Amino acid sequence: MPDFQALAARASTRISVQRVLEKLTAPQLQVLEAVDLTTNEDSHLSTTASWLKSAIAGSTIKALDAILNHLHALALLRRATPHPGAPRADAGRRFYLPVSVLGEALGAYPAGLGRPYSTLAVQQPDFGQRLVGIVEGLRRTGIDMERADTPATAAHSLHHLVSDPAGWATLMAGAPPATLELLRRFKYSPVGAIPKKAAMGRAVLDNPSPTPVEWLVARGLLVPLDALHVELPRPVGQASRGHVIVADFKLQPPTPQTRRVADSIRDNAAYGAVAETLRLVTELLALAKATPISTLRSGGVGVREVRRVSEALRIDPAATAWLLELAALAGLLSLDVTTSRWCATEEDWLTQDRHDQWRRLVQAWLDADRAPSLVGSPLPGGSTVNALAAEASRPDAPLVRQRALEMLAALAADDVQEEGASGALDAEGLVSALTWHQPRLQRRFARLVPGILKEAAQLGLLGSGALTELGLAAAAGDWERAIKHLRGALPEPLNSFLLQADLTAVAPGYLEPGVARRLAAVSVAEGQGPATIYRFSADSIRRALDSGLDAAGILDFLRRHSATEVPQPLAYLVEDTAARYGRLRVGAMASYLRSDDEDGLTGLLADPRTTALGLVRLSPTVVGSVASAQELSYTLRELGYSPALEGRARPVAGSHAHPPVTLAPSKTRINPWELTDDDVANQLAALRGSGPPVAGRSDSEPLVGLEILREAIRTRRSVRMGVVDSQGNQRQEIFVPLSVGEGRVRVYDPRRDVERVVSVHRIMDVETVEDSPAHG
Repeated sequence: MPDFQALAARASTRISVQRVLEKLTAPQLQVLEAVDLTTNEDSHLSTTASWLKSAIAGSTIKALDAILNHLHALALLRRATPHPGAPRADAGRRFYLPVSVLGEALGAYPAGLGRPYSTLAVQQPDFGQRLVGIVEGLRRTGIDMERADTPATAAHSLHHLVSDPAGWATLMAGAPPATLELLRRFKYSPVGAIPKKAAMGRAVLDNPSPTPVEWLVARGLLVPLDALHVELPRPVGQASRGHVIVADFKLQPPTPQTRRVADSIRDNAAYGAVAETLRLVTELLALAKATPISTLRSGGVGVREVRRVSEALRIDPAATAWLLELAALAGLLSLDVTTSRWCATEEDWLTQDRHDQWRRLVQAWLDADRAPSLVGSPLPGGSTVNALAAEASRPDAPLVRQRALEMLAALAADDVQEEGASGALDAEGLVSALTWHQPRLQRRFARLVPGILKEAAQLGLLGSGALTELGLAAAAGDWERAIKHLRGALPEPLNSFLLQADLTAVAPGYLEPGVARRLAAVSVAEGQGPATIYRFSADSIRRALDSGLDAAGILDFLRRHSATEVPQPLAYLVEDTAARYGRLRVGAMASYLRSDDEDGLTGLLADPRTTALGLVRLSPTVVGSVASAQELSYTLRELGYSPALEGRARPVAGSHAHPPVTLAPSKTRINPWELTDDDVANQLAALRGSGPPVAGRSDSEPLVGLEILREAIRTRRSVRMGVVDSQGNQRQEIFVPLSVGEGRVRVYDPRRDVERVVSVHRIMDVETVEDSPAHG
């Protein structure tokens, strides 16, 4: 920032305040909302801890003072002079007002309470007109309340009745059963849907058997917004809570209920999941390398393709979708844009140690801006989220994952230690703990945390619901400690297997990557789990021969790595298949070159400049090429030859249509900007005036202008505004700003006596007109 004015302007924006709100705990946010609801900037009505105590059930002045001081330190509250009507006993207390943009940042319904009657009467004209009749009708029933002849006086009268505990008790004495239970449902939001059995035409005072909704609407305790929705007015919401704003004030976080899990069971589940995940990812890459995974036109992998991969891996489709997402996040699968297929792009995966493979997967998962658990969830149009589709993108996923692991680690540290056992926590308990610390993120936690716990268990960070040593190390970013635990927990890889007479091989554990790769090249894996069975067949042997192996090499590999002798049936299978292999040979050619000059063709083949054409002599007068006819003709002419094209050129098809594309994996970063210590020092020096100015003042000037406009709106002052018209002409005009939002400023033009709307991007500068009168 170039100066403190620009810094203050940026800190006062709605986005900046919302980011701070997301870090507040539940009691801090509740106090802040209570301050917002009990103060008024226009009338200079400030508040203090002793005044807030009556609005927050279960609070103390000492606790509220500490929270108010903290909120003031965060620049969410500012000090204010005591209200003129404040008692002398409160003269020495600290009074507060919220920052101007707090109301926008908190939203339309702070603390889950609706709008006041006065606001509803103005913004809902039909209700305002009906409110006068409601008040008169209540007076005729014997309820003592003020007379009303206008919507404003009726709103004031009903507000006074509902806010008085005695008046509220009198009013609710004749309520139908379940009315209070209905009011409790508005705890988190004042807006609700009208049930089908409720008819607004029967919402009258003389209805002998009304439903709870009809009874409340008839007495103005529920306000119809449209044909389907109603709103609970603010005083009614407070009355239903016991005439307080906050009824569930808790200074200490909740203690989730945990179940005890033996450490041995926890570790067996976690390390077994790690081994299984690594095995399945390896099989998935082999499958994708042989047959790339196709996508839909709308993006993502379709249900049929997921089912095909599931059958090949012998797992359910949900697990397959998770593996596809995980492999893509780690850069093991990349989308070939020329074919719209996901291909295996990692060549050294099998050569890496298992702990390095695990670390790569976990780091990619922690940093990914996607939520794999959303795959299969419904979309508004009736379809579902496909694997690797854009709908699973969640930029907030890394934050939620990190907060979940940190909370699990904190709860594990506070848990009562029991020898050989750990505490396991379910998703509901974890969401409850996270919500107390960051209530503004409650919906994100409820949406993502259940899936995050399942994914963490697949990666070994959880075992039977309890946080493992791997999870603790990952939460702290201590990868060396995590790898040390993983090395000690996983058994050493094997370099041998058992050959059986039924043309199968049994791997009794995890094979070394090189041995597993060679064995998979000559056989087909069957079953799943640590003890994998590999079956040999004529097809598998032919596939190995296609890759360049021969019978002697295959048998030598089997003898070196088999704990038993090579069974005679298997040896016969390899030798017989190799003997019949190659009698017919198939190759790929895209074009040919024919000439009666055999010596000329021999010279052409010997020319080192034609190596890239992949020339192969098919007969004394015919040479084949992997290049297309056009490419072959163009290259030969560039080399000084004069070939002629025969017939029409054919479009290139098959595997030679496009060269294979290898895409480098990209790691998602939520915040690509990182400040060094020198950057921070230079910034502070610029703010304090002891260093060179920092570039970027022009970026901050609009924010300063918006803050000047908000200040003028609060104080009803005039501003001098530089505005650019559609022809690019700039002129200075004096306006009274009325509201600002959504990129537009609504102003009153005193010279023309009209209201206007000015786009923010057309405003060049703003300044307050000194000594301008306040407008009502």
